Amino acid sequence: MLCNGLTKVYGSQTAVDQINLQIKSGSIFGLLGPNGAGKTTVIKMLTGLSKPTQGKALVAGYDVTTHSLKVKENIGWISSEVILDDSLTIMENIWIQSRLHSMNNTWKKKATGLLKYLELDEKDNKKVGKFSTGMKKKLEIIMALLHDPKVLFMDEPTIGLDANSRRLLWRLIRKINAQYGVTILLTTHYIEEADVLCDDIAIINNGKIVATGSPQQLKSRASGDIVEIDFFSYFDYKVLDSVSGILKIIEIGLDNSDKEKRTRSESSLRLRIKVRNAETILPELISKISEFQPALIKSIKIEKPNLESAFLELTGRRFEEMEETTYDQK
Repeated sequence: MLCNGLTKVYGSQTAVDQINLQIKSGSIFGLLGPNGAGKTTVIKMLTGLSKPTQGKALVAGYDVTTHSLKVKENIGWISSEVILDDSLTIMENIWIQSRLHSMNNTWKKKATGLLKYLELDEKDNKKVGKFSTGMKKKLEIIMALLHDPKVLFMDEPTIGLDANSRRLLWRLIRKINAQYGVTILLTTHYIEEADVLCDDIAIINNGKIVATGSPQQLKSRASGDIVEIDFFSYFDYKVLDSVSGILKIIEIGLDNSDKEKRTRSESSLRLRIKVRNAETILPELISKISEFQPALIKSIKIEKPNLESAFLELTGRRFEEMEETTYDQK
């Protein structure tokens, strides 16, 4: 799969801006970004549901603009919303899908194999509306794989699932990728999901790709460790200026129990700093604070580089801060 300068403009708003992607066949590729960053717009262009304003994209070897029907024949798509007929049974829903793809009588054999593989019972005559969200997701995957697509698009596949169901679906996606060799492109705003599931990731922010690489490669972009210190009482953080080895203070935050004092600018109950190496700098840091005011530290936590810190390094903002400030066209 290939994108070159892919752009989508709605009126005066650029939802996707000149993105370039190259996705390896048979891999799981994640498009990671906060809500509204442009992920769904990218999916719509790659699946032929929305025409790019400019740029080019090839999916399964076909141009999404000039050969959109061929693209649709070779892809499966799972929306962020469950799209099933709740009044029908498992097999009735699958039959409708087979008709949409003009499949011959082999559809039932294929469906039976997929149902067994994903542990659903084809003889279950309950209406799908009575199924759990997790079971519905399984059925959607079966329907998306029914016609042997080369590429499977999954737009926020675990949204609405609890933590346990989400992890079960992660294992299922990995299992499908290994068994059928299908290329999977998924969008997500769950950092852990991208880290655990994807072979490669593109981070999208405000419609632009800011970085691509494997999870480990992206983590390496986040230089240094994060040290988070909670205090029993207010601490003047200016004392840290003389501590060698500190790269920069990245956040000064008060704990949630003291909201009325959030306007204080030179003291804090919580301190987050970025350092070159936490194990090296921590003894000196504790010593300096102890000199200033003994028995002040309540707790210390060290965070090693992760995708969250990589996002912060690349954009200058924390991931959750972006959730309400970006744009996507639904």
